[in-house]
Amino acid sequence: MIRYDCQLSSANCHLSSLICIKKSNMLFNLFGKKESSQGDGLFKEFVWMNSKGKFAALADLYKNDPLILFVAWFADTAKTFREFLAPLNIEESKVVLAKELHNNHQQQHIVFIEHYPLHEKELALVESLHLTEAIVYSAMDEPLFKHLGSDKIIPVMKMMGMKETESIQHPMVTKSIMKGQEKIAAAVIVEQTANSQEEWMKKNMKINN
Repeated sequence: MIRYDCQLSSANCHLSSLICIKKSNMLFNLFGKKESSQGDGLFKEFVWMNSKGKFAALADLYKNDPLILFVAWFADTAKTFREFLAPLNIEESKVVLAKELHNNHQQQHIVFIEHYPLHEKELALVESLHLTEAIVYSAMDEPLFKHLGSDKIIPVMKMMGMKETESIQHPMVTKSIMKGQEKIAAAVIVEQTANSQEEWMKKNMKINN
C-alpha cells in the first residue's frame, strides 16, 4: 500500500495512515487532472486547514530558526501576520512583502506565507532570487483555495479528524495547487493589482469572467 506523508506540525513528526492517505488524495483531486507544470520540484507546499493553524505553525517555525524571513505577497496579509506575531515579541521586520525581496535576503531562510494567484509570478521571483527550494505555507480557508473548491473539502477533513495543528505536505499536493493557479491564469486577461488575496480574486476573476 502506498503511503503519503502528512506532516503534524505541532509534534514535528509524520502521520502515515489510511486517514492521512485519504486526506492527501482529497487535495490531489481538488483541481482535477495533474500534468507537468513549470517549476515542478522547486516548490514545497505545507497546507493547513485554516489560517489560525498556519500562523501558529509559522510562529513555531521561527522559534526553531530565527534566521527565517516571512514573505507575503499582499500588504493585508503582512499586516495581519505582523499583528499576530506582536504578542510573541517577534520583530515586524521578519515579515516583508515579496516586492521588497532582493538578493541580500539570500542569507536568510525564506518562507512564503501565502500564494500569489498566478504561478508564473511566483516562479519568476523564486528564480530571480536563485532559490533552490521555495517553501510555501498556506491554508484551505484562504480566498485562492476557496475559489478552487476547498469549502467542499474542509468539512470532510474535519469529519475525518484533521486538526488545526496538522498540515499536509506532498509533491502531488503542490502540483495540484500549481494546476489550479494555471486555470486562474488562463482566465485573467489584464491583471488588476490588489492589497489582499481576496481583493485580487474579486477584481480579477470578476473582471475577466
